[in-house]
Amino acid sequence: IPILQAAQAVAKRPLSLYASPWTSPVWMKTNGAMTGRGTLKGSPGDKYHRAWAKYFIRFLDEYAKHNLTFWAVTAGNEPTAGEIVFYPFQCLGFSPEHQRDFIAQDLGPALANSSHRHVQLIILDDQRVMLPYWAQVVSPHSSCPGPTAISQPWALVTLFSCQVLKDPVAASYISGIGIHWYLDFLAPIDLTLSITHHLFPNYFLLSTEASTGSYFWE
Repeated sequence: IPILQAAQAVAKRPLSLYASPWTSPVWMKTNGAMTGRGTLKGSPGDKYHRAWAKYFIRFLDEYAKHNLTFWAVTAGNEPTAGEIVFYPFQCLGFSPEHQRDFIAQDLGPALANSSHRHVQLIILDDQRVMLPYWAQVVSPHSSCPGPTAISQPWALVTLFSCQVLKDPVAASYISGIGIHWYLDFLAPIDLTLSITHHLFPNYFLLSTEASTGSYFWE
C-alpha cells in the first residue's frame, strides 16, 4: 500500500490498478494447501464460492480505505496451475466451465451489487495457449468459424469449443481477457490472440504477466 500511494502521489494521471488473486484461504480448498492441485470445495453458488467472492469485495473495500481504487480484477491468476499435482506456487484451480459458473453465480453478482460495480472483470489470466477455447466457454458472443477459416491446428480446438454450453449471464459481467506471454513457441499470436480478437471483438485482450523472455525460467 505505501508503494502504491507513493507512485500515485507522483503520477501525472490516476493509476489504473488491477488485482489478481493467486489462491483462496486453505479452508476453502479441496487440498487444504496453498500450493499443489486444488480448487474450491463444493460447486458454484454454494457457501465456499460465495465466501470467495466476498473476499474480492473485502479486498477492494480495504484498499479503498487507503484511497486506492482498482480499475480491474481478474477471476484468478493462472487457474490451470491449480490442476497440476505438486505445483510449487500458490494456486487455485479452475476449468473454464468452473470459472464461467463461478462468475455467473457468485463473483459477477457480488461485484455488481457492491460499491465496486465499476471494476472491470478479466477472465483467464493464464497462458495464451488456452485461447480461443477458454473464451469460447465463457462467452456467448461469438460465431464458430469453419475449418478453413482459421489455421491448423487450432481449427479443431475452436470447433470443439463451440460445443460447450455458453452462459450469457457470465458474459454480461466480463470486460476482457488476461493473457501471459509464455509458451510463444507453442502458441504464436496469429493462432491465439488474432483468432480470439476476431471471435470476441468486444472484449479487450490484456497482457497481465510477462518476464524477460517467453520461457517460464527467463
